[in-house]
Amino acid sequence: MLAMRIASRVARTAIRARTPPALRSRTITTTAAVCTELGAPLTVRDDWTLAAPGPGEVLVETRAAGLNFAEVLQTKGLYQERLEPPFVPGNECSGTVEAVGAGVAHVKAGDAVIALPRGGAWARHCVVSGAAVAPLPKPPSSDAEWRQAASLAVAYGTADMALRRRARMSEGETVLITAAAGGVGLAAVELAAQAGCNVIAATGSPEKAEIALAAGAAAAVSYGDDPRAFREHVKELAPGGVDVAVDMVGGPHLEAIVRSMAFDGRCVVVVGFASGDIPKVPANLLLVKNCSLVGLYWGAHAKARPDAFRESLGRVSKMWADGLINPRVGLALPLREANAAVAALAGRKSTGKVVLTMDD
Repeated sequence: MLAMRIASRVARTAIRARTPPALRSRTITTTAAVCTELGAPLTVRDDWTLAAPGPGEVLVETRAAGLNFAEVLQTKGLYQERLEPPFVPGNECSGTVEAVGAGVAHVKAGDAVIALPRGGAWARHCVVSGAAVAPLPKPPSSDAEWRQAASLAVAYGTADMALRRRARMSEGETVLITAAAGGVGLAAVELAAQAGCNVIAATGSPEKAEIALAAGAAAAVSYGDDPRAFREHVKELAPGGVDVAVDMVGGPHLEAIVRSMAFDGRCVVVVGFASGDIPKVPANLLLVKNCSLVGLYWGAHAKARPDAFRESLGRVSKMWADGLINPRVGLALPLREANAAVAALAGRKSTGKVVLTMDD
């Protein structure tokens, strides 16, 4: 019994030693972009409070935070995971570990990391589950690299899992990617091209098409307003149909994409609905095309398939450290201009990744 008490006391002492004295048993005050009302502009507050990291948690001092369309939907109350105000949006960031809670051994104070909180990244500090924090193989040496690191996890992790795990793409296949100049789309173009696939990039403008072509796409096609015309353009580029498609847009073009699949085309991966329109697809098309239509919710893998999640995150982190991928940051704005960043993403005025920095 005495031995057990001594062991417990030693363990508590070790835990306390890992957490700076100033953070024990108190809250942290930080600056954050806060959603106080669904559909209303964000409010930047300097008095936002966080609980100190508990067991299994990590406190990260944020250097840059990435924006994703899911967060735009969350601030409007339109996302599948509804949050009630007030809350801080943001699901990915890069930064430095400031403190760790009990049971966290893979990172320590001072480590450069990428983190995937379930909300809270649009702030100077965030508390994250240790399972959603990964050390960067190469610590960033400039502001530009911190911004790239903040652009890495969701975009490239989603693209990697969509293409490798869900679609099981193979060298030489034809891959159609929509929103191909956006964060996930551009990452998918880059990864599919590196894998030796023939990539068709679907974009909304000639300028965005040029960006996708520069990232490795073999050809580009415009959405236009007519899904039938879009399908005909795809058919001209791939007379036999496409083997794999990754769609971030939804709306009426999804049916056109399914109709563009090759017979036995394995997969249309639905990643999102940036158009705001969740489509319905006639099931008989899947039958006659002998193809599959699947979804991908990358973030949910952190809990449901943690091994696959960490594998994907580790793979893209190493590719970035080795210089094999080059995340494109299209727009970087300071935290106090969070509303302008959200407007740029929601209005599809950006290419590549939109990032918030913690500069004043």
